Amino acid sequence: MPQLQQVFLEFCETLYSATDIDTMFNALEKAVLAMGFDNLSYTFIPGALGRSLNQLSPIFRISKSYNAKFIQHYSEARFGKDDFTIKRITSGDLTPMVWWREAEERRLAKSELEVITVAREDYGIHQGISVPAFSDGYNIAGVSVTREEVDRGFDQLYEERGEYLRKMSLMFSDRVLCTTEARAIFLAPLLRTLSSTEKRVLSSLAKGSNLKAVCQELDLDYKYVANSVIKNLRKKFGDVTRDTLMYEAGLLNLADLIAGERNSLKPAKG
Repeated sequence: MPQLQQVFLEFCETLYSATDIDTMFNALEKAVLAMGFDNLSYTFIPGALGRSLNQLSPIFRISKSYNAKFIQHYSEARFGKDDFTIKRITSGDLTPMVWWREAEERRLAKSELEVITVAREDYGIHQGISVPAFSDGYNIAGVSVTREEVDRGFDQLYEERGEYLRKMSLMFSDRVLCTTEARAIFLAPLLRTLSSTEKRVLSSLAKGSNLKAVCQELDLDYKYVANSVIKNLRKKFGDVTRDTLMYEAGLLNLADLIAGERNSLKPAKG
């Protein structure tokens, strides 16, 4: 087992010299494996998506050896709405969570227990730790590491390496969330639910235009936009107010994301 300090330093060097999410994630994955864990996952959940977990699933970035079938099951079963780690972070609890310690201390509801029981019994994910990595009262992010071995040394492994894991998780998330690439990846489920008109209106609102100016710019009927388009957008963003919708559009830099999405669909010149 490499010295933990060396693992940490190598992680930092790669993380802060990287320019893309894959390289950053690979650095964290390498460090997690070196510390004795088997698998790694990371997710950022925008507040708008978090309020829609009955219909949409979070997007996960997972390590190469992670059991992707569990993530598929998690998505199809809409486990996000019953994931106790998401609920805790959303409520402002940023304490690392050892999954089965939470279960043994009877802190989990039946539906919450089912999520980690399926992971263990159906997919061989016997141990897990979730580390809250970001929360601003609206958007959240977290890192989870797992082990597939049935051993009694997991608690000791976490006690010895947990603080390094927490620091690296926070650093990774802070670094990743500075990138436009991350917003595009993790907002994809929400953007896919928007119609072309909704995207055009939202993009203009995100730039700071008022609704009347947006309607004039896009040649749309004001009453139609105010009573239909905005109403649908508010619902898709989690039944938020109109002011909150416009704030979130700016906060998440949706104008750039929608423009980037359009550009990616244009045929290449040549």
